[in-house]
Amino acid sequence: MKKKVEEFVDKKIDKGIYSGCQVLIGRQGDVVLNLSLGSKAKGLASQADKVNENTLFNIESITKVMVTLPLTFKLVEEGRITLDDRVVNYIPEFATNKEKEKVTIRDLLNFTGGIPLDDPVCSEEAASKGDLKKAWNLHYTQELAYQPGTKVFYSDVSCRILGKLLERVMEKSLSLAAKEWIFDPLRMKNTMFNPQDKENCAATGKSDDGRLLRGELAQDLEHYLGEVLGSDGLFSTAKDMFVFSQMILNKGIYQGQRILGEITVNKMTEGVTNSGVYESPSSYLHYILSGPKTWFWEYAFSPHSFFGDLVSKKAIGKMGGAGTFLLIDPEYDLIIVYLTNYGQPERTLEGEEGWNKFQKDINVMGLCNIVLGNIK
Repeated sequence: MKKKVEEFVDKKIDKGIYSGCQVLIGRQGDVVLNLSLGSKAKGLASQADKVNENTLFNIESITKVMVTLPLTFKLVEEGRITLDDRVVNYIPEFATNKEKEKVTIRDLLNFTGGIPLDDPVCSEEAASKGDLKKAWNLHYTQELAYQPGTKVFYSDVSCRILGKLLERVMEKSLSLAAKEWIFDPLRMKNTMFNPQDKENCAATGKSDDGRLLRGELAQDLEHYLGEVLGSDGLFSTAKDMFVFSQMILNKGIYQGQRILGEITVNKMTEGVTNSGVYESPSSYLHYILSGPKTWFWEYAFSPHSFFGDLVSKKAIGKMGGAGTFLLIDPEYDLIIVYLTNYGQPERTLEGEEGWNKFQKDINVMGLCNIVLGNIK
């Protein structure tokens, strides 16, 4: 399998699809393959610029399942919130009409709150000028796109609002809570928001306003908001993500450190949680926007799944928009981490054409099929 995976990745690098990547395969609690290949940025060839197992990758939306989701369920098992609590109980500014007063934490986790995909008008301008209070108020007061509970529609805005809700309950930032409750106990020393050592980060191109994306988020609004968000912001390595994923497969514990209760992990990772409202995917873009999900996880056993044709019905996964992927398949006791610096400037994924190119270029489906087709 190692030779096949190396050949798969080497072809991508040789074609210039991305300059560097990490691939890690975990099976039955052990790391069976751990590759670091290529360079941290295009055009760099020195030894110092080579990707190694400590190189940080921008994992974008995987933040949702490694920070926002587990922190939510940590608060649930501590009795501090319930999934059917209304958002307005914690963010009164959200209550701009009767429909918004109905939106619950469960809705935010299922993308059924009616919150739009589009960023609030003028929020980026406000944040770029340092007026974060206005930028966040525009998030809270934005009108709904549809009636809560009637439709699944992916929204980073929704996840940012949930992140702020959690911070109000915890009385600390997402970054500090994740560090104290998850990353430090698991010794995930290479997982963080706002990495200071930019040279140790894989570069992912430039943002729409021309920022070099090395240790920074692609979306300019999220950059101006501070990059510690419920939607995105996390940087990590394949090895650290293996540790987190193995904790999930171990039902909340890793090397003696209990992070979440067994029943909590089951609730957080099993079954389709948006049954009755999700749409049967007709494309990769449709899959991410409105397809079946296990909370913030993509349900991997689905038409147009990113994760190939051989996953089990228990498999869950998550994609990061800069070209990073995580698959956990409990049926096969399997973890696949595929981190690239393909990159996602803000508007490259608008519409089917850009999205299909993204998937075809990186081809996580092919990688997952290779791995699953070659394990015993």
